[in-house]
Amino acid sequence: MMKKFTLSALAAITVAGTAFAGPETVVTSKEFKQPCVTPCFRDTEFQLDLFYSYNNAEHQGSNSATDRHFFGPETTPVPTLVPGGIGGLLNDPNVIPAGSTVTGIRRTEVKDTPYFRDGSGGGLGLNYFFYRYFGVGVEGNWWDGVNSGYTGSYISRELVTLPAGFDANAVAAAVVAANTKTGVTVLNPNTLVLKRSATFNRTSTSAAQQIAGNVFLRYPFEGAVCWAPYIFGGGGGIFDGESTGFGHVGLGVEFRVTPYMGFFTDWRWEFTGGSYNNNDWRNDSNVKALARALGGYNRLNISDNNTNKNDVNITRVGVRFVF
Repeated sequence: MMKKFTLSALAAITVAGTAFAGPETVVTSKEFKQPCVTPCFRDTEFQLDLFYSYNNAEHQGSNSATDRHFFGPETTPVPTLVPGGIGGLLNDPNVIPAGSTVTGIRRTEVKDTPYFRDGSGGGLGLNYFFYRYFGVGVEGNWWDGVNSGYTGSYISRELVTLPAGFDANAVAAAVVAANTKTGVTVLNPNTLVLKRSATFNRTSTSAAQQIAGNVFLRYPFEGAVCWAPYIFGGGGGIFDGESTGFGHVGLGVEFRVTPYMGFFTDWRWEFTGGSYNNNDWRNDSNVKALARALGGYNRLNISDNNTNKNDVNITRVGVRFVF
């Protein structure tokens, strides 16, 4: 009996100790971690740009020369005019009666075309941001944007007084039949005014290949829309058979769709410092012949025909891949 009592007492003490020990402690080895979010704009980035460009040339700085010759009175036929030229009409007795008196003005003008012209193009760029706010880059841009040559015009205005016995209206009809490009105004029965003009365009175009280096300063904004305005500057060269150096400044904005891709647009002004010497028109035999055809003295020359290469402002729109 004593042995049974002792075992019962020990069992009761064990149950009581368990009841007073408190709730059971559960130990786990798992810990909660905050998910990692990649920022749209990182501290270091390598970028590849593909872009369309519109290149708007500033149309300044063209040289020109003018030969204006007042003449008269001269009596037809006028021997100084070149037969078949613009002035050859006065030498045709079937149109303008011989012995008519001619007084008027003849003018020849030649003008250099602006070196760079407007044009669409495109290219690619490589940028590296070594800090969140600062980066450097290099790009190539190609567009059909180089002019070479010159344009010009010729004009003559003559007051023709007919000999006695000729009717100005009949002569006017003969002039129009002989040359439809000649304007005729009848002033009175024996006097009429002839106006003749012609233009020429001796220009050619070629592609401009541009290489530029850039330094960027940007300020990113993170949020539901990730975007970064930026300013930049730098310089480079335009190559088209000749070489033209330039410096530039600009501004733009970029929108990030993901941390690895975005879209951008920017604008810059390129200050060119080159000049070119376009002497071709001074030795053009056609220019000289037509100047003589108008009866001018062919004084088409200026002491210095160096023309500044005009500035260009460029707008880019493109896609940017970030690595």
